Amino acid sequence: MEEQFFCVARGRGERWEALCLDFDLAVQGRSFDEVRHLLSEAISTYVQDASAESEVNRRRLLSRRVPFHVRLLWALRFFSAALFGRKSDGASPVWLPVTCHA
Repeated sequence: MEEQFFCVARGRGERWEALCLDFDLAVQGRSFDEVRHLLSEAISTYVQDASAESEVNRRRLLSRRVPFHVRLLWALRFFSAALFGRKSDGASPVWLPVTCHA
């Protein structure tokens, strides 16, 4: 099974954070490439572990999303970046699609 998940990232200097909005998973790292790799691993591990659960738990775990207010916050960050332009300090949000092969 191969599925793509909706993720976002944002960084300032050597401090980056990435969030999978589909599973409410977050990672931190020192570069965009590091958080992309860490988030990809976190998603794969999460999907594999959830798949080993009973049907009821599996369904619950695989349908877990970030709260609406978090999605709204990220939408506002993207809207602000589109309206006012990207910040020169690298703090602008980045779409981060992550494919899981689990």
